[in-house]
Amino acid sequence: MRLTVTPRDGLVVVVPKGWLGDPNAIVAQKQAWASRALERVADKHALFAAGPDALLPDRVDLPACSASWPVEYRTTDSARTSARVLGGLLVVSGNVADASACLEALRRWLDREARAVLLPTLAAVASEADIEYASARVRNQRSRWGSCSARGTISLSRNLVFLPEHLVRALMLHELAHIRVMDHSRRFWDVLGALDPSAHEHRSQMRGASRLVPAWAEA
Repeated sequence: MRLTVTPRDGLVVVVPKGWLGDPNAIVAQKQAWASRALERVADKHALFAAGPDALLPDRVDLPACSASWPVEYRTTDSARTSARVLGGLLVVSGNVADASACLEALRRWLDREARAVLLPTLAAVASEADIEYASARVRNQRSRWGSCSARGTISLSRNLVFLPEHLVRALMLHELAHIRVMDHSRRFWDVLGALDPSAHEHRSQMRGASRLVPAWAEA
């Protein structure tokens, strides 16, 4: 069985089909861990519990590209709710009385913005590191900030845009190092250390980075 904690769902217990054990006993063994994890997501969980209206942001900050916009909600006759940057505002327009539609519009905008920010940044970091990768994509990954396939495809979480620039760069260097060494052996850490002398410090900072992702952006 697997235990996870998410801002939206709280504690989730996944039991394999046909498993005859006692899940309550295992949950009890992990009570201290679950309590700490639930405490970390308590604020976001409360927002999800309050409903879509409570999740709507009045401002969006993207530290990865040093960008920030106030959010303005404009009612229009459009059949589709959309979000785009107009001047110095992030404007959500359409049936803005529908909070769920507004959130979906904001998340679609986030997908586009994340690709526009992260893919060129990865290309620049790779050029500086003199490492070539086969391809790259930005996805709404819930469990990983990034990954690198054996074929050299790097996948990045769209939520990286909510992290400071130095951590985005550190994550990208980590995945680029996997182009040379796929595992996490001593050789990998030597390669990464040459690319990023503060790799271990950055790795420690990344452990708590999920708190920087606003609740509205969560899948």
